[in-house]
Order: sequence, then structure tokens, then C-alpha cells
Amino acid sequence: MDYNLNCFKLYFLKLLLIGFAFNFGVAFGQTDEIEIRIQDTVYFNSCNTETYQYIDFYKKTRFEENDTHDLATLYQWEFYNTFFNTGDFDVSRMPCSLAGKFGIIKHIMQIASDDQIYKTVIIALVDSNTSAAYITEEAFINDELTYVPKE
Repeated sequence: MDYNLNCFKLYFLKLLLIGFAFNFGVAFGQTDEIEIRIQDTVYFNSCNTETYQYIDFYKKTRFEENDTHDLATLYQWEFYNTFFNTGDFDVSRMPCSLAGKFGIIKHIMQIASDDQIYKTVIIALVDSNTSAAYITEEAFINDELTYVPKE
């Protein structure tokens, strides 16, 4: 993916989150502006059910011989393709037992539903090289995680 498209996506995500912050600020009399970036951290908040509602959990169950990359050094599409295009996965909603754990944001993308509604998705590496969180916008809105920008 080229640099200009990535910049557009990050700009779009920033606008989207500013909109959320604006809506929150209107309701509660305050405004906050955040910009989510690659390498920032998300902490998974506690939840009252067995699973998070807006975070999926991909855990690699089979590695291929060429799965020797250190995913900690890969970002954007290079990370995405290296992690998801090889091996096998168990996929489920993220269990609440991971509350208090964290993930490092490795990839940000837009996806379109069948009816062409676009949503921002963030992929965070959870357990180095073995699992990732697939985080939708609603996870932020519904307080399933805490965002901590890298200083």
C-alpha cells in the first residue's frame, strides 16, 4: 500500500475519532482529540461477560517453516501479511481473561461491509508472534480498552 493512501487512512481515522470525541464532549461538556498511531499501546479494560463484544482474538495454532519473522519489528501491511497469510488460527471474541493485558498497534485499515459501510479496524500484537487483537471502532466507544499513545 502506498504512503499517500496510508496517510489518508490515518487522517480519516483521526477525523473519525475527533468526531467521537466531539460527540462525547457535547454530551459531557468536554472535548478531547486523539490521534491513534502505529506503535501506540492499547490496554484491555475489564469486562463483565466472558468475552469482549468488539474485539476479536486471533491465536496462531500452526506455524509454517517460514514463520520466523520477528513481528515486533514489522508494521502496516508487512506485519498484516506476515502474520495473517501463513499458518492456522483459532479465532474468537477476545476472552475477558485478557483484561489488564496490552497490545501494540501494528496495523490500521479501513474495511467495507457488504452494504459498503466503512469502518476502521486496528490490529494489535498481543503475545509476541502468537496472537493479535482485531479491534473495531466500537471497542473504543464502548470502553473495552484504554489507549496510551507512545511518547
